[in-house]
Amino acid sequence: MDLTDVVSHARAALERCPPGHNDRDYALYNLAKALSNRFKTEGKSDDMDEAIVLHRVALELRPSGHPRRFSSLHNLALCLSDRYKSQGVIADLEEAVRLARAALELCSPGHPNHDISLHNLAYYLRERFQKQAVMRDLDEAIELHRAALEVRSSGHPRRSSSLHGLSLCLSDRYEDQGVAADLEEAVTLGRAALELRPLGHPDRDLSLFGLAVCSRNRLAAHDLDEAIKLHREALELRPFGHPHRSSSLAWLALCLSERYDNQGVVVDLEEAVTLERAALELRPPGHSDRDVSLYNLAYYLGKSFRSRLQ
Repeated sequence: MDLTDVVSHARAALERCPPGHNDRDYALYNLAKALSNRFKTEGKSDDMDEAIVLHRVALELRPSGHPRRFSSLHNLALCLSDRYKSQGVIADLEEAVRLARAALELCSPGHPNHDISLHNLAYYLRERFQKQAVMRDLDEAIELHRAALEVRSSGHPRRSSSLHGLSLCLSDRYEDQGVAADLEEAVTLGRAALELRPLGHPDRDLSLFGLAVCSRNRLAAHDLDEAIKLHREALELRPFGHPHRSSSLAWLALCLSERYDNQGVVVDLEEAVTLERAALELRPPGHSDRDVSLYNLAYYLGKSFRSRLQ
């Protein structure tokens, strides 16, 4: 059954549960889930908008004490976060943080969803830090990821997500405050996450990319070489059409440009230009990172021109 059929069946089920029906909250929730899943595949904003409306209505039918209230809080927050990533409206992210806090309050230590609630709230707080640069958000995200990691001990199926998330937060704090211990821990955690995401793991590209960023921040020549190697591996896992391909192209270009600055190998600079052009093609007018690619491509072209004059 394709996603459109799933949505159609969920709509039919909702029609069989009019207002006042005992299962109406469940039917609303299921249709919202089907629409959000289709949004992730097809990217239609109308699907996500409707999913959010339906999750809100379902949440109203699941007041405090309802056994499925956590599910509604959790999934409404996920949808708002997804819409924020798509449209950049900070109000969506703010609400996701509030809902995630409410969901965490329903999941005390020992609850089967405690680790998920810790992880998701940490994720949303990091997103808000990246938008607003409020350090207390990042510090809290780090504390939450550490708490989730304690619950997700060796062998836990979601341990790699906590290792990866904590690594990213520590790398962010290093970039803001420059504490070397944060960067060293970020690299250690990133390597541990990558070990748990072997070839074929759906999130291996994320770990490769995150560890590459950390390695590049260490600035030593061998670390830059490792960053380039990792970015190349991540790029192979992000073929044309992958949502993060432009990021891999742009970061690999940056690392190659920096290696050219250190070693003067012209082929690195030439590849940086080629990669940034490819990134720019994937960042049309209106893309949040188009200005970065335009600036970097101009910078690399300028360096290339100067290199030919020498």
